[in-house]
Amino acid sequence: MSTTTVPFVTARRRDSADDAIAVQKLYYDLRAPDYLTIAPSDRRSSGILEEATARALVDELRPGGDVLELACGPGAFTKELADYARSVTAVDASTEMLARNRAEVARENVQYVQADIFDWRPDRSYDLVFFAFWLSHVPPGRFDEFWHLVRLCVGNHGRAAFVDEDDRGVGNDELHVVDGVPLARRTLGDGRWFDIVKLYWNPDQLAARVDALDWALTIRPVGDTFMFGVGTPRPR
Repeated sequence: MSTTTVPFVTARRRDSADDAIAVQKLYYDLRAPDYLTIAPSDRRSSGILEEATARALVDELRPGGDVLELACGPGAFTKELADYARSVTAVDASTEMLARNRAEVARENVQYVQADIFDWRPDRSYDLVFFAFWLSHVPPGRFDEFWHLVRLCVGNHGRAAFVDEDDRGVGNDELHVVDGVPLARRTLGDGRWFDIVKLYWNPDQLAARVDALDWALTIRPVGDTFMFGVGTPRPR
């Protein structure tokens, strides 16, 4: 297993979304040691998908070949993906999350890349691009850009799949909007607080938005507040 650090390469003019992304990255760095074990006090629900459900979704997906996991976090899905895939490339902006993932997953077929997803570009294509609980943290102004990145990663023959909270969970957070970016507050045990990006997509609206970007996407509800989406890009 190895870790590659990718430098920021964007020439985009900095805006409020960039500031929110930077705060979000810092928050998850600090939360890495207890993420998925202790729910933030700001939330009315843990928003954690049960391990058995995560495993069942990956079993259904059967992700063979080479898999790219974006925003891999501490590894709840990485280990499940690695059971099927020939290789998993796990990308995250947080060095602390990657360190925890490496320690907990410990699979020889997993390679780690530390990079800001909004600045990173693939040097190859993958059979599957997977992201769990990441799409809700993509600012609205970066949505199209993110799906174009996914398209680069899958080429014309791969798939994309994701798990996230949907709009049934909107009551879990106190949301406020700053310059068009929806934010939810998260507080650490020491009292420090951070406003991170948080969108609760309606599945039908999300499917229509992605469809407009030349993807064929199906989404179905999972449990009380989650959704599972699988899609393929339309040939160009």
